[in-house]
Amino acid sequence: MSAAAGAALFTDDDALSRALPGYAARAGQAEMAAAVARAIDAGERLVVEAGTGTGKTLAYLLPALASQRKIIVSTATRYLQSQLDDKDVPLAQTVLGRSVHATVLKGRANYLCLHRLNLTEASGDLYLAPKIRAVRDWAARTTTGDLGEFGDLGDGDALWPRITSTTDNCLGQECPLFDQCWVVHARREAQAADLVIVNHYLLFADLTLRESGFGEVLPGADAIVLDEAHRLPDIAGRFFGQALSARQLKDLVRDGLAELDTLGGDMPGLKAKLKDVGNAERRFADALGDAPGNRSWEELETDVRRAARDDLAAGLIALKTGLEPVATRSDRMKALSRRCGELEAALTTVSASDADRISWLEKRGSAWIWHSTPLDVATPFSRAIEAYPGAWIFTSATLAVKNDLNYFCRRLGLTDVTQQVLPSPFDYEQNAMLYAPRTMPAPNTPDFDDAVVSQALSLIEASGGGTFVLCTSYRAVARYGEALAAAGIEVLMQGSAPRADLLADFRQDDGAVLVATSSFWEGVDVRGQALRLVIIDRLPFASPADPVLAARFTAMKEAGENPFMDYQLPQAIITLKQGVGRLIRDAADRGVLAICDPRLFTARYGGAIRASLPPMPITRDQAVACEFLDSLAPA
Repeated sequence: MSAAAGAALFTDDDALSRALPGYAARAGQAEMAAAVARAIDAGERLVVEAGTGTGKTLAYLLPALASQRKIIVSTATRYLQSQLDDKDVPLAQTVLGRSVHATVLKGRANYLCLHRLNLTEASGDLYLAPKIRAVRDWAARTTTGDLGEFGDLGDGDALWPRITSTTDNCLGQECPLFDQCWVVHARREAQAADLVIVNHYLLFADLTLRESGFGEVLPGADAIVLDEAHRLPDIAGRFFGQALSARQLKDLVRDGLAELDTLGGDMPGLKAKLKDVGNAERRFADALGDAPGNRSWEELETDVRRAARDDLAAGLIALKTGLEPVATRSDRMKALSRRCGELEAALTTVSASDADRISWLEKRGSAWIWHSTPLDVATPFSRAIEAYPGAWIFTSATLAVKNDLNYFCRRLGLTDVTQQVLPSPFDYEQNAMLYAPRTMPAPNTPDFDDAVVSQALSLIEASGGGTFVLCTSYRAVARYGEALAAAGIEVLMQGSAPRADLLADFRQDDGAVLVATSSFWEGVDVRGQALRLVIIDRLPFASPADPVLAARFTAMKEAGENPFMDYQLPQAIITLKQGVGRLIRDAADRGVLAICDPRLFTARYGGAIRASLPPMPITRDQAVACEFLDSLAPA
């Protein structure tokens, strides 16, 4: 079978009908599958927006798997990786009538490191001891080492970084447990597989590693499919830059002190140098102050902070000098020496700015990350993907601005690409309504929040719940959540419970009201009557106070471009389309989208935003919107 034969299954759909009871052919799905097949067979690049309900996952999986070529599928999150592996790939195999060797590959921080588990267990940390025992029991049973199976650790868990490896602290082939390494096992499995499911972060780690000439993470492939591709430009900025974090420095000090104790504690001078680095990191964190947020180094730099940075650099240089003559005493000492040199070099890089990069710091509590981020990712991305000469397929439900994909392609430097925009097959004209209140104060005025709450109360009363209130800030989540609760509405608020628990509670209650921000604007699938009203407070314009955006806008102005029209507006439209996409998830879904920001009609750019949304009737009359919602409310 060929890629084209896989695509043909959408026109001769007996196999799909057998695998999917109730399957209905969709012209857009067949059109996308044919375009994917052509791109794979010709080794070309394709950018396709597939509106909600197109069925884009099967539209790329069937021709990709039927091609019998090596395929990498990259998506935005670990959750979506699991969904592809557990649901979509088995379905595609059923349709094709044959099995495919598929595997999920994640970043190394997702896999248990047995060596670091031993070190952590040997540290005698009584607080972590019960969980370490539970991990040890699980480690004896797992066949993958993927900590997602363990189910009791999260990104913020204190144990997670102690029992996983990073590129900084991995000993590689010098590790005493290298033969039992789960990361190595997973990468070998990926080499042998026909289909490798990765996430964008791992893909970019591989791209940057290949470009540096220091090897690779992923196997070569004939075609790479990037689902949820709207996330790529922002992720690219992180990976084509450089970063140094407080955590990296603390890990260096902790690992170094532990290794010195293992070697017998006969190097007190080196121990003192390690402690000096730890103390210098704390002084630098204190000098940054307590205020959280992201700010440029140019804005933050003072004599005190510069001196703290210089002390940290001096401490790393002294430690590197002290480690070099004793690095041969153990493999771990050799790795510590290498890490120290890399961190000292990173500090030099992140603290320097030039016309092409912005130096900025991210501060959260006592933790900080110092970034050096390129202002333009188009050049490094277009150069990096040349390392993969096969087909590249970029897809998402939200890539286009007014049915035009040039904004997305320009941000990633994609040239010589086939572009395709496929509308949603859902009947928005009959099943949805856009409500834009006629009398709303400007979003930057003191009365705006109260006006949003007033609108929300009227709409929620008519709908009987089943509502997402999507906000553009955490401040708004707290403000609206508290106000709705004070009015007697039982509210699910982002931050009050894990995301998965909030969604489960929402789906189980027809009258639920969820107030949330960014992480609920996309990747959330609530079908049926459970969600019949989506309220968006403001148009989601990125804040120009963000240091990377501020520097990017300055560079754009100097180049004669218009930062608002050429960047801020298109990006806001794509983000807004993600939020809008939460409402109608199935052909039978019905609901109201309420956008409270008056700029949707009062601003000169409002027409461009409206033209980018699904075609649905618009009302500015609250009574009309409430009447429609009342018809959807549970009996």
